[in-house]
Amino acid sequence: MKLLKSLAEKGVTIAFDSNFRPALWPQNEEWETVRKTYSELLSFCDIALLTFDDEQDIWGDKSTDSALARLADSGVSKVVLKLGAEGCLFRDFSQAENLTISTTPVEKVVDTTSAGDSFNAGFLSGYMQALSPEECCARGNQLAGVVIQHKGAIVPNAATETITKTF
Repeated sequence: MKLLKSLAEKGVTIAFDSNFRPALWPQNEEWETVRKTYSELLSFCDIALLTFDDEQDIWGDKSTDSALARLADSGVSKVVLKLGAEGCLFRDFSQAENLTISTTPVEKVVDTTSAGDSFNAGFLSGYMQALSPEECCARGNQLAGVVIQHKGAIVPNAATETITKTF
């Protein structure tokens, strides 16, 4: 935590993927340890790549608006709320409004393992190239949409190379 905070203070961009796995955290009252850890991380992160379902589990958020309102006070500059088949929401807290980026429906979902990581890879590839938030989210949605059509966390290169060649 100290290293990440030190890097952030030196101007290094810090991206945070919560990747919440309940079995990996102490089962204490209202996820106290998770909340404390995530709050500290968010206070110096530039961008948070979060899954709305996880935010509901950890914080009890009733809506994406309530999650974004809470996150606005966290210190993080930008947030992506991943919404599964509905796409995602992007919010830059220096801007006035949310961006909703839909995704192309996938007819045959085989396994959602690694969907979030795939989204993050697509999104961050665009982010590092200074693409617009819409383009970054579209990349994330597109890559995740391909990955969920395969079993397991590691899909064949051939499945994604037509997409990743454009990155």
